[in-house]
Amino acid sequence: MHELFYCSYAMKGISNEDILNILEVSRQNNSERNITGILLYWKNTNQFLQVLEGDKKSIFDLYEKINNDTRHSALKLIYHGEISERGFSGWSMAFNDLAEIDTQQLCGFSEFAMSGFLTERTAVEASMAVNLMKSFRKLLP
Repeated sequence: MHELFYCSYAMKGISNEDILNILEVSRQNNSERNITGILLYWKNTNQFLQVLEGDKKSIFDLYEKINNDTRHSALKLIYHGEISERGFSGWSMAFNDLAEIDTQQLCGFSEFAMSGFLTERTAVEASMAVNLMKSFRKLLP
């Protein structure tokens, strides 16, 4: 099992609807490829942080696809490495500003960013990517 962690900037003017579309399409495609993970978006900084888990070739193929997606810019691979087990059992997404989103309607929504980065991974030791994500969280508003 492999994991990959990257960050990117969202396209200028990205809307909540655009982000929800990314989530819905990604959830379907990633399910078919047995890829799990979490995608976080911070509206204040217009940044995505994402951890992907799965077969190494599958997640690097997906990373290349994301790199060619015009909704992302300045894509930066932060870390990749082997993991003993998945930390995120389903495709999940967290938002910085939940006030505008009805999260009850989002299948696979995670409170990961809002709950101190603990709820998804309580049964699994935090991976290097998750520890890096924690350090990024401290730097973001």
